[in-house]
Amino acid sequence: MVGLTALVLVACTEPRSERPAAPPAPASLETRLELSDSTARAGTELRVLVRLGGKSSPGVASVTARLGYDSTGLRFVAEDTLRDGATRVVNPTPGVVRFAAIAPNGFTDGQIYAVRFAVLRAGAVASLRLVVDEMHTAARSDATAALIPAKP
Repeated sequence: MVGLTALVLVACTEPRSERPAAPPAPASLETRLELSDSTARAGTELRVLVRLGGKSSPGVASVTARLGYDSTGLRFVAEDTLRDGATRVVNPTPGVVRFAAIAPNGFTDGQIYAVRFAVLRAGAVASLRLVVDEMHTAARSDATAALIPAKP
C-alpha cells in the first residue's frame, strides 16, 4: 500500500518553473467626460460625452457603466443620439445614469455615450463621476483592468 501511494505521488508531480510567467502588460485605456460647458450656469443644458482614448481604444466593443451626479444640481434630460451604428441602452434614476453600449466592430471614434442634463445649480458639473463596470474588446477580452479613471 505504501509503495502504491509513493508511486501515485511521484506520477502526479509536474516540473515547476522557478519564476511564474508575468501577464502581458495591458495597453492603457482612458475614459473621459467631455462637457459642452464646464462652467454651466443654472437654467442651461449640459451635454456630457463619454469618450474612450488610448492606443487600444478602437478595439473596445462593449461597455457597461454608471454616470453619477448630484441630483440637487443636475437633472437628467435625455440620452443624446450618436450616429455610429452602436446599440445603446440607458436606465436613468436620480443621481445615477446606468448605460450599456455595444459596437461589434469597436467604437472606432472613441465616443461611447452621450447624455444631456438640465443644470439646476451652478457648480454642479463638478459632481459628475464615471464608473466603468465592464469593458470588453471585439476579441472578447476583458479591457476593464487597463482603464485609467475618467477625468471631467
